[in-house]
Amino acid sequence: MQTVLASTLSNMRVMSTDGQELGTLHNVTFHTAGGSLNQLVIETDVQNLFGKQQDGDGYVRLPAELIESLRDHLIIRPPDESLE
Repeated sequence: MQTVLASTLSNMRVMSTDGQELGTLHNVTFHTAGGSLNQLVIETDVQNLFGKQQDGDGYVRLPAELIESLRDHLIIRPPDESLE
């Protein structure tokens, strides 16, 4: 994946690889030692996204390794697709 500034990801729409609109990227978390992405914090109306429950603030946290690509939207794959 290309290098991007985290600030450019703010409020980016998030879609699944099958074209489903999932929500908006609210935040990302990083591993402090190496700087690699850890989690995506997605604001969504979906109560259960890929088996992860929405928290009380309306966010779902997903592992960053689900990122498939970045274009006009952030594209992520369901966790079961990542095992193929």
